[in-house]
Amino acid sequence: MEDRQVRRLPELAAVSLAFVLAACGGASGGITGDGGGGGGGGGSGSGGGGSSNSISVADNSFTPAKDTVAKGTQVTWTWRGAALHSVTFDDGPSSETMAAGSYARTFDTAGTYPYHCKVHGTSMSGSVTVQ
Repeated sequence: MEDRQVRRLPELAAVSLAFVLAACGGASGGITGDGGGGGGGGGSGSGGGGSSNSISVADNSFTPAKDTVAKGTQVTWTWRGAALHSVTFDDGPSSETMAAGSYARTFDTAGTYPYHCKVHGTSMSGSVTVQ
């Protein structure tokens, strides 16, 4: 199955680019398959707060779980654990459910954007606040 995911990376990259180019205002997102993998970790979205453009998707947690960024910032979620997870925003955009790789979304409008994992629901959740 992993070989199938690797073969789909160019397709996912093309879809991500098309989505970003078609987006108007608000925020846009896309998936990139840079391999991810590795480490682990537990928890339930208790990664604390931060001001970063990088969020780790470990086994059952987002770190940091709460992030604050400036308008126009692209935030990237990178999978670090072995389990399947997604980054699914309450306002619609979502990554694929995957065990490795990364997902990026650019935030152009101020506000708070809550998200969760489709597999684990709100027990694995986070938010990005855009100022």
